[in-house]
Amino acid sequence: MNLNVENILVVGLGMIGSSIAFAAKSKGINVNGFDLNDDVLKKAIDENIIDATIGSIEEINTNQIDLIILAVPPKQTLELFNKLDYLWNTKITITDTSSVKNHIKLKGVDNIVLSHPIAGSDKSGINSLDKNLFTEKKNILCNPFDANEDHQKRVENFWVNALNMRVEMMTVAEHDLIFAMTSHLPHLVSYALIDSIRTSNLGVKDNSGGGLKEFLRLSGSNAEMWRDIFMLNRVDLIKALAGMQVSLNNLLELMTETKQIPDIFSHDEMLKNELKEIKSFKEDKF
Repeated sequence: MNLNVENILVVGLGMIGSSIAFAAKSKGINVNGFDLNDDVLKKAIDENIIDATIGSIEEINTNQIDLIILAVPPKQTLELFNKLDYLWNTKITITDTSSVKNHIKLKGVDNIVLSHPIAGSDKSGINSLDKNLFTEKKNILCNPFDANEDHQKRVENFWVNALNMRVEMMTVAEHDLIFAMTSHLPHLVSYALIDSIRTSNLGVKDNSGGGLKEFLRLSGSNAEMWRDIFMLNRVDLIKALAGMQVSLNNLLELMTETKQIPDIFSHDEMLKNELKEIKSFKEDKF
């Protein structure tokens, strides 16, 4: 099996998919694209983001594609993996870009390796293409289906050599808990903070500092995609939220007792204890 990637198919040409396509094409890889939006496909061809389109997701030529990358929202990712079952256990390697993995449950497949390129933005759509989006960023790979080693190496080679990324292996359980804390929770908190300001009826207008602007940026992310992420990673997100609640309660208690902001912003020991609290939560509590 040739582990080099010469021909790829990117399914979904939003910001992530179009950025992958553009970066791969700039390295001399032949890039095919597919998107349900005909206007997006036309733009991708007209602006030389992809080399060609395919007529149907059900009619992929196994002799013309080395790697398929699904760059669609989490729920659609699972639907597409199943729709591509006629390509399972073939020489084509299949991967994704979803930031939550626990819902992807497949059996009897040896050519699917899961990926999560840690690069993104509150922006979306092909107009947000960023040719340097992935450069020197990290990509988490998961291999829950015990994919053939050659398929795993092909995915690694693509992210490292075509997109200049670093790769790290994790289990799905490790991945989803870590990103519940480091990515999904910040987005959830941003929605809550902006909603609390909205319901306060205060005229904030332009009286916001840099910190609030970052929350505004996060809360402006694609709402449909983040709704899916919150629901699919619900258990780990509840664990992360519970850990944050412990921290907020500790901080509130300290401030109430001392009548001043406590000097607790050396976080090493505090974070260590919070992580223990988070990991101690069991799924049967939810």
